[in-house]
Amino acid sequence: MNPTESNTDPKLHRILVIDDEEIVLVGLRETLAREGHQVVTASNPFLALQELQKQPFSVIISDHHMPGVTGLEFLAQAKEIQPDATRILITAVLSLDTVIDAINHGEIYRFIVKPWLREELLATVKSAVQRYDLIRRNSALQAEAIALNQQFMGLNKSLELQMARVAEQNQNLLKLNEALAENLQHSVQ
Repeated sequence: MNPTESNTDPKLHRILVIDDEEIVLVGLRETLAREGHQVVTASNPFLALQELQKQPFSVIISDHHMPGVTGLEFLAQAKEIQPDATRILITAVLSLDTVIDAINHGEIYRFIVKPWLREELLATVKSAVQRYDLIRRNSALQAEAIALNQQFMGLNKSLELQMARVAEQNQNLLKLNEALAENLQHSVQ
């Protein structure tokens, strides 16, 4: 894929959903799968972290209130494993403290408040996938720019060496011309 092309085909984007409520997992999995997304679900955040080690995800959706770890804590750990994945927090209670913590620690892309509207959920996931694509394309373009800069630096160095050789040859030619002129002068005399 060319780095400047968009890749918003849902089949090419894997979504990880973490929630300790099975009914929420089933609802999200079915809703997102109907839209063509590959959906992996986990009811345990520790198993979800293992999944993150195994395969890449475009979007990670986590419930906030889970036993053992909060969604923010989980998403902060997920960010360490897959920094490009777009992180979404689902919560029934959205407090200012949660928002501040999300911004400071988990770099959450969006919040989804339970109960969610299907259209809002799908629009959020679609924009999360697009964000992931943009991040990946930006990374690819940055890598390409770095490689091109290194190539240009090598070419510049080679050009500098060639210019130095040409300058040296010009100096030698100048000395030869002076010697020829001097020889010609001696021959004429």
